[in-house]
Amino acid sequence: MMHARKSLLSLAVLVALSGAAMADNSTVNTTQDGSSNALNVDQQGATQSTVNINQKGSQNTAGIPAAGRYSGAAISQTATYSTLNINQNGAYNSAAAKQSGNNNSGVITQSGGSYTLGQSATLDQSSAYNTATIGQQSNTRTSASITQGNGNNNTASTSQTGNNTIVSAALTQSGNYNLGAISQQGNQSNVAASLSQTGNANTGTVSQQNSRIYTSASLQQNGNNNLGNVQQSGATNSTATATQRGDYNTASLYQSGDSHDAYVQQRGDNNYAYSTQTGSYNEESLLQTGNNNRATVSQTGSSSGYFSAANVVGVTQSGNNMVANVSQSGGGGNVAAVYQH
Repeated sequence: MMHARKSLLSLAVLVALSGAAMADNSTVNTTQDGSSNALNVDQQGATQSTVNINQKGSQNTAGIPAAGRYSGAAISQTATYSTLNINQNGAYNSAAAKQSGNNNSGVITQSGGSYTLGQSATLDQSSAYNTATIGQQSNTRTSASITQGNGNNNTASTSQTGNNTIVSAALTQSGNYNLGAISQQGNQSNVAASLSQTGNANTGTVSQQNSRIYTSASLQQNGNNNLGNVQQSGATNSTATATQRGDYNTASLYQSGDSHDAYVQQRGDNNYAYSTQTGSYNEESLLQTGNNNRATVSQTGSSSGYFSAANVVGVTQSGNNMVANVSQSGGGGNVAAVYQH
């Protein structure tokens, strides 16, 4: 009962602050210890301001994420050169935050959630020169989502380490000169990553290492001068996909483990795709459309069980001055098909 009263009191104070005019260098500090706590913050028009939220316990909520037809009520900060920090330690917690303005920093950290319903974190930023970070460690059923829209020179990253089953990360950026990175290390099973970038001169990286079964990575880029990189190491039953549309793109895929699939698509001029798969039962399909494309595929696998063909490669190139290099080793029954026109 005491924790519930503290929660209602904290929520009432924060709601009272909501919508009020904020001066520069404004600060909101909240701490909640217990279960089923909830709070929200609305900080507007503040420069060099700070929001710090700390929750310890289970079934706590910092902001309400949007779901389906419901818009939610995320923690909101409209400011410049400001920071937002949400730290949750416990089980079955959720955090949702939104920042509007330039040169802001947002960080969400969740750890220690063993409850089967899991943790969720959502961070939405708009405008330019912003930084968004989500870190999740030692949880069960955890998800992270970052969206940066209509801005340039933004940086977004998610880190998920030592989590149990059903681990997902989604990162979406629109604009130019943005950096996006997803890192998933040492998770157990059902690990998924999705990174999408729209604009020019963006860089995206997905890194997955030492995860267990059912690991998938998807990288999509639309624009010019993009760089893409997907890495998977020490995972079984893994799938990697890279899609690029535009000019001067570079896509690199690397997988080390067992039973891999890789799909690469590039549409535009002067594209370069490189893929290396090491392990067993590798399969890859690579499509390039445009001029001066170059594709290099290397696979090392072995035949075992019901799989008579360890490596399968299909490369299709449409355009001018293209080069395709395919290398397969480590087993019998390898299949390679290269189509150029």
